[in-house]
Amino acid sequence: MNRNERPIGVFDSGVGGLTVVNKLRMLLPHENIVYVGDTKRNPYGSRTPEEILMYTRDILRFMKKQQVKLVAIGCNTVTAVAYDTIIHETSYPLIGMSRGIQTAMEISAKKKIAVFATKLTISNHSHQKIASEIDPEIEIVEQACPALANFIERGILSGKAIMEPLRTYTAPVVASGADTAIFGCTHFPFIQPLFEALCGDGIAFVDPAHEMALQTLEVLKRDDLLNHNPAPGYLRLCFTAEPERGSHLAEHLIPANEFSSETISLV
Repeated sequence: MNRNERPIGVFDSGVGGLTVVNKLRMLLPHENIVYVGDTKRNPYGSRTPEEILMYTRDILRFMKKQQVKLVAIGCNTVTAVAYDTIIHETSYPLIGMSRGIQTAMEISAKKKIAVFATKLTISNHSHQKIASEIDPEIEIVEQACPALANFIERGILSGKAIMEPLRTYTAPVVASGADTAIFGCTHFPFIQPLFEALCGDGIAFVDPAHEMALQTLEVLKRDDLLNHNPAPGYLRLCFTAEPERGSHLAEHLIPANEFSSETISLV
């Protein structure tokens, strides 16, 4: 396979990373993409760091077999827990999930930025650490949302079941006076309208997938890896369980005729 026409790999614990895929396809429509959603072992947010590192290595072995030219991690939890280790273990460029701090800083007038994320990502305080390095005056309001990713994985994107915990998660953020909020989990943009309904007009939301797509473009240019084939790139969705459910959720973002779906084994 021509080096430049090799696919970009993107992966997540489940369907959340599809929000990253969507941004990549908008910015890089000619690139081929192989997506892995580890739906069999989802969610990662409640796993131990040792488990997450093991699962990540399983996925990266699969990616290597697909002859990827670059891998973008579409999972905040993996980025927070495993990136610093696996970056030394790959032979291709590896891009961690963007934190969205730079975009949020440009938006926030109060310098008070909330982060909605999984419990494990919040416990790592990665957004807080990065923000303090950029500007010590930025205040990060951390809010764990442990129930949301599982609801989204099951296709529950509206209704009482998901609104009740979401009210619990958004209330402290609204009370904090934050004027900007980052989706620190790639699943959460699926339910952005629900967040907006509960937070009102006083909070602007940042999807870090946009920053990540721009970073991917920069790396492809830097390493002369852009696909110059003018045809639209292919998109393979690979799930470790329930590909039908993954495909159904993908259709919220990507037309069904623009991707293929399959079941894979990582072990």
